[in-house]
Amino acid sequence: MNREQEQDARRAIEQLNSDFNYHLDHNEVEPLVDLFTDDVYYAHATRITTGRDALRELFGKRSGGAPRVARHLQTGLRISFNSAHEAEGYSVVLTYADNGTPPFQNVTPTLIADFIDTYRRGPDGRWRIARREIIRMFEAPGTKPYGQ
Repeated sequence: MNREQEQDARRAIEQLNSDFNYHLDHNEVEPLVDLFTDDVYYAHATRITTGRDALRELFGKRSGGAPRVARHLQTGLRISFNSAHEAEGYSVVLTYADNGTPPFQNVTPTLIADFIDTYRRGPDGRWRIARREIIRMFEAPGTKPYGQ
């Protein structure tokens, strides 16, 4: 991969992560699921989800019940390329979440977690998340991964 191709890939992966946070925060399940490979491995704490159908079910649970508002703030994205079609990533995500109607008062972060990723470029040329492991570093009392 030449320098220009690597820069294009980096921008695409940065956009992929921005899109993940946006679609997750706005409960847009189908566009969110489309950011992952068909055989995705998605791990958060003890919950492991594999495949797009299972991921669709998991993310669909977020929008059920009481109105849920969340914002995910991502920083420190580091990307290293294994090949022209595979990359590894590391970032830190700060999450705020609550049920109800904003604006919320006296807000405490729900979670600060490391995201350990593998990205893969498919035959269509799009980069997608093939593997995401969410490692909880700090959490508010009583928080648990959605779907649990």
